[in-house]
Amino acid sequence: MPQPVPPKETAAPAALRCSRCGATVEGTRHARTTYTVGYYLLHTGRTVEATFVGRDGETPIAYRRLTEGVDVVSCPRCFAEPAVRRQWEAFGDEGASRA
Repeated sequence: MPQPVPPKETAAPAALRCSRCGATVEGTRHARTTYTVGYYLLHTGRTVEATFVGRDGETPIAYRRLTEGVDVVSCPRCFAEPAVRRQWEAFGDEGASRA
């Protein structure tokens, strides 16, 4: 007689919090014709320069490889502030200040 399989125990996911104000954020809510953004996520971190050979077998292609990933979360209220928007929009630009 087959034994019943016990349900898998899954840990509840940790609540995401805004990196700036600390508010708990929820996922985006979808309705039939609209949606409400719950949070903005920037996946970033330490990178190193790396290269690989292109499809032609000769041309090396340089890129930045992510070695230590970090997620930066912003709630919609913080993201609506002009200073925060400018910082996110300028992310990755040469000479942009690091926060």
